[in-house]
Amino acid sequence: MADYEDLPYVVIERRGGGTGAFVWGALLGAGVALLLAPRSGEETQREIRETARRLRTAAGERVDEARDSVTAAVDRTRGAVNERIGTVRDAVETRAEQARQAIAAGRDAARQARTELEQRVEEAKGAYRAGLAAARSPQPAGGTVVADVVITEVVVEADPADL
Repeated sequence: MADYEDLPYVVIERRGGGTGAFVWGALLGAGVALLLAPRSGEETQREIRETARRLRTAAGERVDEARDSVTAAVDRTRGAVNERIGTVRDAVETRAEQARQAIAAGRDAARQARTELEQRVEEAKGAYRAGLAAARSPQPAGGTVVADVVITEVVVEADPADL
């Protein structure tokens, strides 16, 4: 480290705006050169008009190109977004329809189960009444009455409409 302490050093500072200052200086120099050129005022004015017209045309073309590019990008993006929205909308509608069908099938199954249960209950009641009537009727001379009542299954399900 001691070897480098005696050497001079240079500090470089960078500041923004160097390019802008250069461009303004170049434009100002070009303007002064046109005004001080050994041409007549009429020739200088004509050249300034032509240069301004060329610059305006070039700037207009660049603006048109940029506008067309941005418009095309916006149109592509809009199309992609609309396509994705349509895909999502179709998926949601499909799922909603599946849910509606499942609900309808569940309701139909519940109604059918309820109808079957009511029918079995009525059959059981009929068998009970028949057995009760047989038990209350006069007994035969032998004195023994035999009655068979068998309930195989009883299932109770609630109807979603009743809840």
